[in-house]
Amino acid sequence: MIYFDQTQNERGKLDSTYSELGKLLRDIDFDVEPYTEFMILAKNLKNVDVLVFGCPNSSKIRPPEIDVLKKYVKKGGALMLLALSGGDRGLMNNLSQVSEEFGIIFDNTAVKDERNNAGLPTMPIISDIKTHPSTEDLDDILLPSACSLRLEGKAIGIAFTSEIAEPIKAPVIAVSEAGKGRIMCIGSYEIFRRGGGLKHKGNKVFAENAFKWLSGQMQMAKPSSVVKAQKKKEKKEATTTEGAVSAEFEKTLKRLVNAVFDLQKDISKIKEQVGNVDMNIEQLRDQFQDFAEKTQQQLGVMIPAKQFKTSEEHKTADIETDIKGLMSEIKSVEQLKDHIEQRHSSGAMPKDTYTEQNEKLDARLLNLEKKLAKKQQELAELKS
Repeated sequence: MIYFDQTQNERGKLDSTYSELGKLLRDIDFDVEPYTEFMILAKNLKNVDVLVFGCPNSSKIRPPEIDVLKKYVKKGGALMLLALSGGDRGLMNNLSQVSEEFGIIFDNTAVKDERNNAGLPTMPIISDIKTHPSTEDLDDILLPSACSLRLEGKAIGIAFTSEIAEPIKAPVIAVSEAGKGRIMCIGSYEIFRRGGGLKHKGNKVFAENAFKWLSGQMQMAKPSSVVKAQKKKEKKEATTTEGAVSAEFEKTLKRLVNAVFDLQKDISKIKEQVGNVDMNIEQLRDQFQDFAEKTQQQLGVMIPAKQFKTSEEHKTADIETDIKGLMSEIKSVEQLKDHIEQRHSSGAMPKDTYTEQNEKLDARLLNLEKKLAKKQQELAELKS
């Protein structure tokens, strides 16, 4: 049984963000359900093998609940905690108050990799994978918008950033065992996002392995067969001509990156020297778009073009994204209000608890609606 918590205003929700993950887990015979009880109580976790927190947003787990979660792990339960760039501080949550008991802290960082990525530096491809049951048959992982982790005690890092990433060679996925239980911390909840991280083949392999390990179906055994194969391949490449081919490809990539920066410099000069700025910048955008498309066709290298949008386009896109996120949060709060209304009507929830929770949700809803109205006004003014 796997529960996905929905009491902490999580960004990762089972019925939307993680719907594809839920199907994947059900296909391998897990029972998957949302957890919607507002107080996390030990009696509600008795038959739960894994409890997932998919990036709480501006919400903190209460001290009594933290104690329940720590005891739950030590008695044989398992936790998966997922964050985002900025860690606890950036998201205004307190996941580290749970995970620090097991030697893992979510840092206030934003992982970037200029070379090893899926089109943007904030979408790094993590290939420094360590031997662990959850990394069996795993080549790499796509980890968008992640924070790094800080490890202490018996905690083990199983995935690390590259030598040219920021921060350098930092753990982004870590595990720990305490008592009879297990915990896994991941720097990005988007690793399992529908249509996002889960589109990457390695992420699906990792998802299946991770939940099997957390639930106790996989034990620490032989080293990953993929890790062995990688080491054997690297040793062979050191003595064959493949090394020369790789070096030549690396030079080509460097030339392409330099060409991008040259184009950026040209745009800056035109802004300063040419009177008809808009027309010239538009021409350079078209040239860059052609350049990016040819590069992708010939070498399979994706060059991000988002940075060449106008400031107005960037601002409009950002506001539209904010509006979409606020509308999604409003929908979630309304669903929670309906849920507690049903529980109260059926007699399953005491009146005082119902009143307290309903007041909190009403306050949250009012705040979100104010923010939404403000963003919608900004967008209307920008478009006018």
